[in-house]
Amino acid sequence: MTLPVRFSEDVKQVSELKTHSAEIIGQVRRTHRPVLLTRRGRGVAVLLDVDEYERLVERQVFLDAVEEGARAAAGGDLHSHEKAVAILDSFGEDVG
Repeated sequence: MTLPVRFSEDVKQVSELKTHSAEIIGQVRRTHRPVLLTRRGRGVAVLLDVDEYERLVERQVFLDAVEEGARAAAGGDLHSHEKAVAILDSFGEDVG
């Protein structure tokens, strides 16, 4: 879980990343908070801990699958209970 951003600590100029990259990366890994990188006072990038990035990507993939399923169900593309159980039971099986 990402902790709330602390603007006094978690907003850095891009030039700071160039000169203090190890310290800033250490901060991201230690605090598990993203760092907002700015140029001329505007946000240009976000630096995330790799575990947090992977968690966000996995969550988005799950949400996309749920939305796809909801659209299919709304369009009447449904399986019988037996077929759904067979599909779920087949997860994890090697194909080919």
